[in-house]
Amino acid sequence: MANPKPGSVVHVELASNDLAASRKFLKEVFGWKFKKNMMGPDMEYWTFEAPSGPMGGLMASMPERSAGTLNYLLVKSVDATVKKIKAKGGKILMDKQEIPKIGWCAIYEVPGGIMQAIFQPKM
Repeated sequence: MANPKPGSVVHVELASNDLAASRKFLKEVFGWKFKKNMMGPDMEYWTFEAPSGPMGGLMASMPERSAGTLNYLLVKSVDATVKKIKAKGGKILMDKQEIPKIGWCAIYEVPGGIMQAIFQPKM
């Protein structure tokens, strides 16, 4: 995605109960390409490329993060957006966290129960 604007979905993260089965299905049905990354000694993180974006990742589901989809929205400032989310009735589920060499993110819940993330890239 060339020059995304704040508020755009820039990353889609999928949490799966069976990484191998999910990768195989998405590759065979949609032609997605996967690349394995290790996020620490025990966590596989597979980045993927879909034909026209956005980029994404596939990881194993965890107790605090069940199987499902998490969209990352581009923001200019995680700190400012967290304040706005709280002021408008959203709930912060994961405080600002650094993604080494990439940027910062936070996870929140929209009124009504939708879970999303915000992402601020390092410039």
